[in-house]
Amino acid sequence: MKIVNEDALSLIRKKLRNQMNELADHLAVGSAKDMEEYRKITGIIEGLAWAEREAMDLEEQLLKA
Repeated sequence: MKIVNEDALSLIRKKLRNQMNELADHLAVGSAKDMEEYRKITGIIEGLAWAEREAMDLEEQLLKA
């Protein structure tokens, strides 16, 4: 029995990607009020990208199993 299936991981990846896109759009239009906020948002994007890669790796491992 699988605890997490491919569909759940796919949904998680989509949510992570949507959040990354929203934050990137926020930065792209110059909405960061200062450098501190810019750094915070880029750090969040980096963390979301890491989580997305981890979900992709898990999904790949599940497909191989």
